[in-house]
Amino acid sequence: MGVIRAVLAAALAFVGGVAQAAEISLRDDLRPRLAQLWPIYGEDTNAGRNSPVLLPAGSVNHPYYGGLRIISVSGVIEPGDAERLAALIGPEDSVTSFAVVLDSPGGNFLEGVAMGETLRLYRQGNGDPALNGVVVLAESECMSACAVAFALAALPRDSGRSVRYVEQGARLGFHMPFVPLDQQARQTEIAAAMDLTYQIMSEYIQLIGNGIAPSALVQNALHYRRPNDFFLLRGGLVTRFMDFVPVAGPKGGTPLALAGLTQRDAFNMCQYLTYSKGRDMIAAGYEFWPVEIGSEFPDDTPLRTLFDRYGDRRLANDGCSIEWQEGDTLGITPFGDCGRQSTGGGWCAALRDDYGYTQHGDTLPRATGALLADSLGCHGGQLTTRYYRWDAGNRFFEEEDPEAYSWVGELYDAPEAPILPMDWSGARLGSNVNIRTAPGGDRLARWSEGTPVDVLNCALSADGQGVWYQVRNGGQTGWASARYIDVPALAGWDLMIRPVGFE
Repeated sequence: MGVIRAVLAAALAFVGGVAQAAEISLRDDLRPRLAQLWPIYGEDTNAGRNSPVLLPAGSVNHPYYGGLRIISVSGVIEPGDAERLAALIGPEDSVTSFAVVLDSPGGNFLEGVAMGETLRLYRQGNGDPALNGVVVLAESECMSACAVAFALAALPRDSGRSVRYVEQGARLGFHMPFVPLDQQARQTEIAAAMDLTYQIMSEYIQLIGNGIAPSALVQNALHYRRPNDFFLLRGGLVTRFMDFVPVAGPKGGTPLALAGLTQRDAFNMCQYLTYSKGRDMIAAGYEFWPVEIGSEFPDDTPLRTLFDRYGDRRLANDGCSIEWQEGDTLGITPFGDCGRQSTGGGWCAALRDDYGYTQHGDTLPRATGALLADSLGCHGGQLTTRYYRWDAGNRFFEEEDPEAYSWVGELYDAPEAPILPMDWSGARLGSNVNIRTAPGGDRLARWSEGTPVDVLNCALSADGQGVWYQVRNGGQTGWASARYIDVPALAGWDLMIRPVGFE
């Protein structure tokens, strides 16, 4: 039986080019890159609260038993790779801390399962697990069998935690096993494909049953059944919904400067943070979403004005908590408590006791440029032109035929649903703004408040502004901080969108 399974697995493997075993090696040179990656949606990491994916070399009080090794798995996954990976990691009873970086077009599905199960062993133990994370970096890919290994590298207790990281711009692709196209007429290969499909479905169902992946992951993967068809995740909000953790480097992960941010920005970011926790929601739970956040202040009220008004560095609302942090940056997390029984009562100074703030710990997670970009129509640094509304059925399908989406309710009766166009018309400057040659670049001009502009493009930046728009007025084009540009289509803070083509 084992020989038959091996033959079937070899016959049904996804092969990108000429098959050869993956390169499995130590890559300490990747550590500085990993130390720059921060969760976009505020999750704790294995390195601690308000910490990057991995701490820089030389950090004191680090959680890494016996030091830290970075292991790279690169190339096509072939039989024997899981055993080779385990040999490099070392015995479970004496292994030192490590993280794994994956870059693979796929390969043998069953070997991908074995590799994921191997990694999962090193998440066990009562102390700090040896495996400190599995990462897919931007401009890299983890497809097919590699994606299976990535998904399986977690325990039930890891649900909602930072174990499996996807940097914005990476490619994490799921699909079902298939018969090689040149062998589809052969009944033995068809039968083998069925056997392998059932095996993979069994692994997916275990992920769902153990609570470390939502059913939507399988529902979507089932729609992709060809060698080059994938349910593709690229480090956005849907990636988080699948219980993986989107991360970003300096562009997208830098703390946001407080100046110029308004109540509307805070509310919108909190809405996206709330939805990032939505993997546990069922359809009925969306009846009361978006979260009802109340305030007696206009949406364009600067956050600094709110902090000054209440005389505290941390403010709470029933749907949002914000913090004026060191370096004049913003901390933020969804939900808060003003001690009321009802919701929507407005802001208050965050509740304290003799030991400090009573909610969310000593410091709130940083607000990042990538999070702000979600609320400004610049998801992942790409200007949103078409989008989906969030699916109240909590399925988040990316079907081959988008018109087959199941939409209910009067909000979705528009003939263009489910794909809606993003209207960027009518944009104006919300204050006097410096226009620059590039995001954070040299000054070209200074345009006055109220100046009408065309929004042409957007970008994430490594500075505290986080998000920039490329704008045009008359014959002049330049870049301006997006927080100072009013776009009518983005005027509300409850417009939850999923851009087409960015996940």
